[in-house]
Amino acid sequence: MNLLSQIFAGATALTLFSVGLLEILRHGDQRLFRIFLIRPHDVPAVRMWAMNIGAYNIAFALGIASGLWMVNFSGDAAGGSAIVLFCCASQFFLGIWLWITEKRLLISAIGQAIGPGLALVFYFFLR
Repeated sequence: MNLLSQIFAGATALTLFSVGLLEILRHGDQRLFRIFLIRPHDVPAVRMWAMNIGAYNIAFALGIASGLWMVNFSGDAAGGSAIVLFCCASQFFLGIWLWITEKRLLISAIGQAIGPGLALVFYFFLR
């Protein structure tokens, strides 16, 4: 994996971890309602979904981080690259899917898709 693809994959992992923590710990914070598109009376209903999606985001972040560690330190660069590419391809797709399913979340969808998308582009086109 080249350096640019690793940088964008690493940035994706950091973003996913941070957003996952926000979703788990702060989904009920009124300052974030506009970002999450929820209303105060919806918080109890949204809690289960926010907690699980936050955990998924953290799991993907850990997958990318593990893959990057494998690429750089384990001697199994091919296996690590496969993990990173799978996680980035998944997040790229999920960013597009977010926009398809909720047009009001265009900025969030772009944010979710751009980092992993660039990691994929740099991996496949800068060999």
